[in-house]
This record gives sequence, C-alpha cells and structure tokens, in this order.
Amino acid sequence: MAAYYISKDDVLQSIEYFKKLNIDSDAMLPAYLLAKHLGISLRRPVKFANVTPQQKQEILRVLWQLGGLQGKNETGKKRSVLFPNAFKSDEISSNDFYQAGTDFTGLVGRLKDTVEKKNINVSLFVDNNKQLTLPRKYKDIINDHYLKNEKLSLKHFACWVFRFVDFDFQNTPNNIDFTRVINKAIRHLFKINKNDFLWLFEDDILSGSITPSSTVIPASDIRDLFTFKAGQEPEIELSPTVNAIQAISVARNQVEKYIQLTGDNPTDKQIYDTLLQTKQLVLTGVPGIGKSRFLNNLKEKFYFSEMIQFHANYSYEEFIGGDTIEASSITSKRGKFLDFVERANSDQNNSYLFIIDELNRGNIAQIFGETILTLDRGYSVDLPKEIDGIKKITLPKNLYIACSMNSSDRNIAFLDLAIRRRFAFIELQPNYELLSSITEYHSFDLGDTLKTINTRILNSLGKEELLLGHSYFLSDYVKESDKYVWQDETLHRQFNFLILPTLREYTLSNPNALVAILGEPLSSGLMELDDFVKEFEEEFGKN
Repeated sequence: MAAYYISKDDVLQSIEYFKKLNIDSDAMLPAYLLAKHLGISLRRPVKFANVTPQQKQEILRVLWQLGGLQGKNETGKKRSVLFPNAFKSDEISSNDFYQAGTDFTGLVGRLKDTVEKKNINVSLFVDNNKQLTLPRKYKDIINDHYLKNEKLSLKHFACWVFRFVDFDFQNTPNNIDFTRVINKAIRHLFKINKNDFLWLFEDDILSGSITPSSTVIPASDIRDLFTFKAGQEPEIELSPTVNAIQAISVARNQVEKYIQLTGDNPTDKQIYDTLLQTKQLVLTGVPGIGKSRFLNNLKEKFYFSEMIQFHANYSYEEFIGGDTIEASSITSKRGKFLDFVERANSDQNNSYLFIIDELNRGNIAQIFGETILTLDRGYSVDLPKEIDGIKKITLPKNLYIACSMNSSDRNIAFLDLAIRRRFAFIELQPNYELLSSITEYHSFDLGDTLKTINTRILNSLGKEELLLGHSYFLSDYVKESDKYVWQDETLHRQFNFLILPTLREYTLSNPNALVAILGEPLSSGLMELDDFVKEFEEEFGKN
C-alpha cells in the first residue's frame, strides 16, 4: 500500500478559508451535510434516532470527517468536534464545539436532540416519527439562515473533510491526478450533484490543484491553529491503536476508478456492459461531448458493425426495404437494417452492432414502421410486403443497437415514446478534467475555462442542453506529448467562428446573456489577434 494524504499546507489553507467565510456557525448546516451523505431527499428519509450499531458507526465516521479534532490514533472525549462553520471565533469556547460536554462516541444521540431542538425555530427537516426528510424549500432555508448567500468552496471543503484520510495509489500521483481523485471522492461521499453547484458549492476544486503528501498532517498541528479559552481545550487522548471509526482509507481499486479521465461520465466498460444488458441504448448529450468516440470504442468490441445516419428524408424503404426500380424493372430490395439483421441471423456465433447516428433527426415511427415491435426482443413481425424473399423480421440475440443524438436539438422533445421505453439512455456530460489533461494553451487550464463558460450559460439561460461540449476546445494539432496544442491564431479563429456563433444562436432571445457568458469585448467578436489574446486572458485567466 502506498498511502498519500492531502498536504499539510492545503489542510491549513482550508482552515484559514473557513475562518474568513461569513456563514452561520449553527450545527444544522453540518447536520444537513451529514444527512446528505446518508441520502436524504424530499421523499427518502434518514434517521438519527434508534439507529443500528452499524448506522451509528457510519454517522460517527462522517461526524469525525466533518469536525473531529482527534487524529486516527487518538480518542476524542469532550470538546472533540469543531465544525468548520464555527472556525471563525477568535477564541474557541465550549459554545463553539459541537455538544462540548459529550464524549465523541455519544454524539449520535445528541445529534437527534440538536435536530429536534433547532427544527422548532427553523424547520430544515420534516420530522415524521423520527424519520427525517427535506421540505420543498430546504435550499432557501439553508441559504437564508445558514449560508447567508455564500457558497462552500468544494476544494477547501474536501481538504478539510479528507485531512486524515489516506488514498492508496499504485504510483506517486502528481497534483492533477491527486486532485481528480479528491474531486470524485468528495462528490461521492456527500452525493454532490450538478444542481448543488448552483446554490451550495463553488466548483473550484480542479482549478485549484491539491498537493499529495506521503505523511498525514498531525492532529496537534490543526489544534494549534485555534486559540481555546482557558479550561475549555479539547479533551484528546492518545490511543495505542487506530480507532476503527477513524480508520478511513480510500482503497486502490476505488482510487484507480476515480483517477480515470471520465469526468461525470460512465466508463467505456459501463457503457458496453449496459449495451450487453439492454441490447439497445442511446447516447445523448450536447454537441462536442464525445458521442462518436464512445461509439467508435463500442465498435471495437464487436465482430462486425455498421453505421447509418438518420435525417429528415430518411425513409422506411432505405431502412427496412421495399420496391425499387433497377434496369427499368421493379425489384424488391432490402434496406440497411433488414440486410444487417439477416447477416447477423446467419452468423449467430459472432456479435453484431448496428449504429444509428442522429437518431432523433429522422421520423422514427415512419422509418421503423411495424418493425419497431421487434425491439421488444423475442417478437416476430410480419412485413406488410415480402422483401427480397423475407416475410418476417426478428432481431437475433447477437444483434445490438447503439444510437446517438444531440440533446440541444429542438426536436428531441418529440422523440417517439416507443423508442424511449425500448432503449437505455445514457446522458454524457462535458469532460472538464479530460480537457485539462490533454490540452495546452499558454498557462491556461482550458478545462476550467470551459467550466466557467458552461457555468455562466447555466446561470444565464438555465438550460443544460445549451452547454458546450469539450471538443470545442480540442485543437487539430497534437504535439509529441499527446497534448492538443493551441496557438493564439488557431484559438482566435476557433473562438470567433465556431464558439461565438454557437453561443449567439443559443442567446438569440436573450442578448444580454451573451455578454454575461463571455464578457462584453469577447462577445462582440474581436478581429484583431492582440485584442483577442488580451481580453481572453482578462476574462478567463487565473487571478
């Protein structure tokens, strides 16, 4: 095992960050984060009372991560938990600790008391016989009463939460790989989704790299950063062994999963396994998201594959077949799909993949016709007219169908329901971490640049289907280090003649939104190269 920890400097910086953050010190905000880890929602309940021994240990583990002042080989007694939203006091007193008079192992029972007492004045939780759910306006309640219109830095939150946690890497990680693992680990631990970055968290973790260390920060160094009121210091005892509750590690198999450059997307294997399970799937996402790459990777898994592309005039005759005129006579001819089905039928020892690009651009009901019923595997459908000697169509077990479609297309809402229920749908997201790793433009992190643009799109237009895919920032030139390298001239042309027109189209009904997304100079389309470089640096460079 090669254990790596968040560096001492990064942990100390996170503490300084929380000391300066103007949020409420009330324990209900950490209680919400704990409940979020446990999976609370408007409908799904969690409980802090009458828990099993296993549930108690889980709650104590997260309480320790959220505020424990004792290290792995120490035992917390009284005044051993200090949540980061309570760091800002110049002198820490018993009132700043969480349940100062209770030993660490007894805090689960006091958590129930906290929620019951605090919930009377500010109803953050809906309490139904000790089963807690969230009220519909919980975001407004948290924002108004506890966050005070601030957001939590995901980077500093992660550095604090994982201050004592070791990550098992096979090789010494660099800052980029280590940060990527931390990013995915914190999102997984607290079930942080895209919506959380609109109100709860600042998505700053990849733009501010986190440094790995082979040694863990001593818990005493953390305690030394605080001034405790005389006689009210934390009661911490050395332990001869590591406390089981505090023995938190991220195993190598999980680290290797996190380190992959998948962003918020499934892995190629997950997509392939889903296709094997469901027989039919659709990859959706905004333009430039990498749907073609995923499809090409799928093709390599099959003995034979064929791709077609739907469009407005694509017909049943082209897809299934029908009569056609050849050499002044009418003949019956198979369409692409029927011919593919017959080929797969005649070779059932091998796997066949049929790919439909731009699925939603065609009239699906018309193109498939009666054969849409064959997508419910096991069904045979009589063709209305014999085609090249074929009277029935049945999809063999060795035939798989993979499709793609752009979620930004306006006609996606009209996708035939018969298709929706017969296909697995996998929505792909812009991959910022991939972009950060494989692109190069001066000192810019183009993954962070795209994330900034997409965050502004979401804030201005409120539509995820209008985000930009990462391929908008992939250049044609690849140097020996396998990085996509941008020159000033090429990025200038890419921005003015591809990115800017796309955003102008998206913001037609809201002209002020374009300025909000790109800033006033860039949104006008700067023709002089020097002006563009200067304004791009001003708008998206690191301060």
